[in-house]
Amino acid sequence: MGLFGVVFILLTFGYIAWEQRNRLIQRNEDDIRNAAFFLADHTARLLEVTDLTLKQAAALVQGHGWDEVETSRPLWQQLHAVQDALPFVEDIWLNDSSGRLRLTSERFPTPLSDVSGRDVFSAQVSADQGLYIGEPIVGRVTKTPTFMISRRLKDGNAEFGGIAAVTVSLSYFYDYWSKIRLPKGSRVALMRASDGSVIAQHPPPPDGLSFAPIDKAAFDRALVSSSQAGLYPFVSLGQERTGAYRQVDAMPLYIGVSMPQDAYWTPWFVQTRLYGAFALVALLALLALTVLASEQFHEQAADAALLERQVALRTSELRTETAALEILNRTGSVLAAELDIDRIIESVVNAGIELTEARFGAFYCGASQSEREHYGKFEPASLREAFAALNIREICAPAFLAGRTVRLDNVAVEQGHDGTPFTLDSTAGHPVIRSILAVPIVLRTGETHGILVFGHERTGMFNRRSERLLAGLTAQAAIALENSRLYRNAQSEIEERKQAQTQQSLLIRELHHRVKNTLATVQAVVGATARSALSIDDFYQAFVGRIISLANTHSLLTEAVWQTASLREILEKELRPYNDAAAERIAFHGPEVDLPSEAAVPIGMAIHELTTNAAKYGALSVPEGRVSISWQAGPAEDGTRLVLVWEERGGPAVRSPTRQGFGSRLLHRVLATQLNAKVETNYEPAGVRVAIDAVLKEARFPDMSV
Repeated sequence: MGLFGVVFILLTFGYIAWEQRNRLIQRNEDDIRNAAFFLADHTARLLEVTDLTLKQAAALVQGHGWDEVETSRPLWQQLHAVQDALPFVEDIWLNDSSGRLRLTSERFPTPLSDVSGRDVFSAQVSADQGLYIGEPIVGRVTKTPTFMISRRLKDGNAEFGGIAAVTVSLSYFYDYWSKIRLPKGSRVALMRASDGSVIAQHPPPPDGLSFAPIDKAAFDRALVSSSQAGLYPFVSLGQERTGAYRQVDAMPLYIGVSMPQDAYWTPWFVQTRLYGAFALVALLALLALTVLASEQFHEQAADAALLERQVALRTSELRTETAALEILNRTGSVLAAELDIDRIIESVVNAGIELTEARFGAFYCGASQSEREHYGKFEPASLREAFAALNIREICAPAFLAGRTVRLDNVAVEQGHDGTPFTLDSTAGHPVIRSILAVPIVLRTGETHGILVFGHERTGMFNRRSERLLAGLTAQAAIALENSRLYRNAQSEIEERKQAQTQQSLLIRELHHRVKNTLATVQAVVGATARSALSIDDFYQAFVGRIISLANTHSLLTEAVWQTASLREILEKELRPYNDAAAERIAFHGPEVDLPSEAAVPIGMAIHELTTNAAKYGALSVPEGRVSISWQAGPAEDGTRLVLVWEERGGPAVRSPTRQGFGSRLLHRVLATQLNAKVETNYEPAGVRVAIDAVLKEARFPDMSV
């Protein structure tokens, strides 16, 4: 029987160890599968943004010659602004069909450079490769590892006209990949399916580019069975590894996450050592009892009964410990697969009650979350009233304030700060809680995420074993809570990127619309100025002044992302050169009014024409002249009603004009057509008075402050 018991314990220990090994292997495989999925999705989003960036860069130079592109500072400024908006892009390049660099977002004027030897250029020469991912390189200037992504440009004959490319910093990928929880010894790689080239790898090599090669043959065999995602074994640098791969969108690009096939060994050894300690205790106890039984086989029946009781006691202890381990393993499996914080807390509280045989359990949030009670389970329900009568934060103050475990065997004999007991004596039908055990859940950052509190009506229900079991439980809970937080952060980042992509698309469409409107306005100004000009010099002076006015208004709109421009700022920019040192020659009276972009351009040009007319013929042409601009704004059915009055005093005597110039046509036709405004012009002898009455409709451009 003794030998049978030894064999049984060894077999039980071996079965538990084997099962735990299989669970650890399965958990590690699930971890790398999930990591490959999330990282592939993250990379796909980055490449979508990169593709939009390259298309936007191609659109900027469309219709321009390469010599014009290379010398255009406005094009460079737009390209530089696009680069600044993307943290993972180091540089944006535009190269002609010979590979020569014509424009770069990094510096202006463009330095001499050639990419004809790069694979991102040569691959696009013969045929359009779409979005092409190049091999990793070390930047010639920055000396940091990057890789290039290119898109083909077409000339006017739809032939190869060059490439638009970006250089992507590998450090951006490493920073993001390092935040993913993976088994020890894991490796993350971004690789091309066509040739098995590794584009980026974490942990990065010392020189930044000497990546560990993949087993191309094993990877190709895996792709035959499943081209999108899968799991496969391979050998790398003499080490047997298990890898999970995931295709990045529909491109021939994959994220691979691999781990050593013996990655389970360390945690399995730690857990098996714990099982072995219990098994060794049981074996020693069983062997001792077996030897004692063989020596005292013929002794009295009382000794035999005592021996039987000892065996039963040891067996009961072993079963108790095995049951506790099963509870911990079961709870650990549940927590490893759970990301919802409420279900994590509920599972931990239920497991704690089962481990400690407590009658109730409750979870309190940490100090950063107001230490409120988040979840509680009471059996029977009458214990909730008894628990509510306790001041848990005072009784378990070390747990809440210092993150230490608190164990009280009899709350009734514990004294508070004023010397009185914490609880009253129990009465019939009103139980009183006696035993309390409070254990903090401490995250890896050292922050106390919450406090687990367990209790019982009987005294002395908890011991050091209870503390050890709960210590293991809270360690698992801390990992699960960290995983939940990382998952929520990942979801939040994905949602933010979607919003950013939507806003960028809207901005591009609005920019196209504004450029068309601006060109139409310039065309109208050219025609109207030519019709009213008496000479080339008059045409030049009038046209330049109007274009400068238009540029000032556009400058204000650009600062507000083409949404609004301040009426006061438009007036001050236009009239500031004509004011005196005391700022008394020109007076502004009115509230703050933001003009929508549709109204800012015509009103700004109208102010320019009034200012020019006053400077040539009106109040601003003599030192004693004065100009007063007043306006009022109030709510209207479709937006805001603006009434603006321009009054001149102290200038030369005013006479009605004999012909209608550009300014008059702008006031009476353009404002009426574009803004449906009413314009009244009075040529009084004391000075010109112009009143503009218009309704400013709400801006249609989306709010970019989100």
